Amino acid sequence: MLVFDDYPVGASALRIVNAHESLIDKDIRALGLYPGQDTILITLARNGQQAQNALAEAMQVDHSTVAKSVRRLVNAGLAETHKSEQDKRVTLVQLTPAGLKLAKQVEAICDAAEEQSIKGLTDEEQAIFVKVADKICANLKTM
Repeated sequence: MLVFDDYPVGASALRIVNAHESLIDKDIRALGLYPGQDTILITLARNGQQAQNALAEAMQVDHSTVAKSVRRLVNAGLAETHKSEQDKRVTLVQLTPAGLKLAKQVEAICDAAEEQSIKGLTDEEQAIFVKVADKICANLKTM
């Protein structure tokens, strides 16, 4: 398409994101999860209890998006929330045993997607890709 020819870097970035999301989304939806909940599950499984604000910052999304995802996880019995003892304005989130179990399944899905993504790439090509992507992200953040 002509528009994508005019913006090859942006078009390439979109193709990668769309392909990656499609690969992961179909598998996490089969687990009964919504997009974004996979990231929350993995973050909580790896780091333990987190403030909702910290989750939003780590995911680089709006707090309301995380709050909605957390509410769904709580309703599904995968997470629990409570107010911080130090600051009652802060909502802390932690996984239940069922959430920890599901997080392991999500990690396996993400591991498989990562392996598929780098298939045929050398270690050097992977490092170059990450370096270039980081530079592009940094450029975009300065706008």
